[in-house]
Amino acid sequence: MGLTRKFLEAMGLDDSKISAIIEEHDKTVSGLKELRDKYKADADKLIEVQAELDSVKGGEDWKSKYNDLQKTFDDYKAEVQNEKTVSRVKKAFAKLLKDCGVDEKRIDAIERITDYSGMQLEEDGENLKDSQKISDGIKKEWSAFIPTNIVKGANVEQPIQKEQNKMTRAEIYAKDDKGHYKLSTAQRQKALVENSNLLRN
Repeated sequence: MGLTRKFLEAMGLDDSKISAIIEEHDKTVSGLKELRDKYKADADKLIEVQAELDSVKGGEDWKSKYNDLQKTFDDYKAEVQNEKTVSRVKKAFAKLLKDCGVDEKRIDAIERITDYSGMQLEEDGENLKDSQKISDGIKKEWSAFIPTNIVKGANVEQPIQKEQNKMTRAEIYAKDDKGHYKLSTAQRQKALVENSNLLRN
């Protein structure tokens, strides 16, 4: 079943969201078609090279020609395999960029200037080796593209601590039985300053 406007309308989406979804869907389908056509062309070329290898086996000086064609064939297979590996490396790197909080609008530009030659995949073929090290590098090198507008929650412990440290005026100016202040002048001034700072905070 195709992704149609009627289908999306039935889900209760408005026109702007429907248009955006269909546009992204079309881009995805187009990209998949391009990959399909490329791999089909690669497969067809491999078949042609193999057929040529088979045809020269019985000809004159066939061994030399066979070896040359075999090398061409092996080199091409390695190139195709390398392209597929690089594609998976790029996908894994893009995921790391997103996980590090890089602005998605900047990811494409970063990918275009990134050197992937030193990156390798884990055995799962999905994640990069040394991903933590690469993530640290991303946060350092591309920090300008990582938004920092993080909203912090209220500090619950601080008000309690302020309340505990705060002295009342009665405590600050308390006197002993002889009518002398219990706190020295310096201590009273310090307590007043601390109370003033707590009120401002």
